Amino acid sequence: MRRDLALAFYARFFELDPDVRCLFPSDMERLHVKLMDAIAAIVGALDDRELLRGIVGQAGREHARFGAKPSHFAAFGDALIWCLERQFGADFTPQLKEAWVSLYAAVQSEMLRALQDRQAG
Repeated sequence: MRRDLALAFYARFFELDPDVRCLFPSDMERLHVKLMDAIAAIVGALDDRELLRGIVGQAGREHARFGAKPSHFAAFGDALIWCLERQFGADFTPQLKEAWVSLYAAVQSEMLRALQDRQAG
């Protein structure tokens, strides 16, 4: 399931923002694992605000090094929610969707802050 979700996510992400594809290697296998591990780490840190901020801040700084731009984050979030809806079907209730949208908004905000800090520094 993890690999299928990652494959679907990146396919949708590149469909929504084709210009971002050039920032990624042709062999995406390692990034599939990294994406799923990052999601698991973020969900696992929900009860520890400082840990969560550290994980997300580090991810923002890494993405700045790779050339990520603020505009990429909207397509990323849209692709993530799209994949979760398809993966979990009816179990992805409106309340669960709202929780994921809120979580991603918080993650996106923190990553953008870290991205901008790195670009300014």
